[in-house]
Amino acid sequence: MNELEKKIVTEAILDFDKTAKKLIEKLLTEFGVDKKEKNPFNKFISIKNNLRKGNLSENWTYWFHGDACEFENSETKQLVYVKINRNGNYGVIDNYYLYKFILTTKSLKKVSNIISNEKRFNELILELEKAKIIIDIGENEFIKTRVLNFNKIN
Repeated sequence: MNELEKKIVTEAILDFDKTAKKLIEKLLTEFGVDKKEKNPFNKFISIKNNLRKGNLSENWTYWFHGDACEFENSETKQLVYVKINRNGNYGVIDNYYLYKFILTTKSLKKVSNIISNEKRFNELILELEKAKIIIDIGENEFIKTRVLNFNKIN
């Protein structure tokens, strides 16, 4: 991996992390949910209400499924897939959805121009893991929770 690829992928992950946290905060604020609650997302996951899917301000839709919430901007079509079950680690890295985030984020066009396919992107993510820039903070070997290692980022 060359330094340019390392830099732009790391910047893209930082952008994803920031966007994911912003959208989670927006969701919680708009629905009056305290993130310090033991299970703040139970309100959305429950089948008893109609909150699994809906709209937020600024053209965002959300959809809870499994252990994640998918956000999409109805105007720009930006897609942000956020894992929600890891004690406030909303920047969990899922290769497929991170790549979709890059492809749908206008400000990251340079990344998709340089890294032109998903196979190369996955190779770069693996290299970032080997360099410990991406680390697994999962509870055990079966539950992966890969996040940026902020101690390794310049």
